[in-house]
Amino acid sequence: MPAPVIREPTLSPASRALVNQAQIQLQSKNYPVAASSIERALRIEPSNPLLWIELGKVRQAEGNYVQAENMARKAASMSVNAPRANSAAWTLIAESLRARGKNVEAREAQLRAQGVR
Repeated sequence: MPAPVIREPTLSPASRALVNQAQIQLQSKNYPVAASSIERALRIEPSNPLLWIELGKVRQAEGNYVQAENMARKAASMSVNAPRANSAAWTLIAESLRARGKNVEAREAQLRAQGVR
């Protein structure tokens, strides 16, 4: 059986502009506006795992670790054949679990992020 084709996702120019805008808003702790910018990008590219990771980062910054984990799990499921995106998703899952005191699960997620599992 042939090896799966690795296809790392990229952002369209419009999505990239919205993510850049969201990152500035995130630095200003303007979480609702940052989330809105990422959600606009998701309307353009709903199946782009990079955008789900970015939205997860916003939720994490808000302290909403459950939603951050959910966004990251969605990204992980979309990026099975994209090692870098998949690793970023699992890293976010690990951080979200660790923030909730779920250290054993966080360690397992971190191992997946590192490609050990």
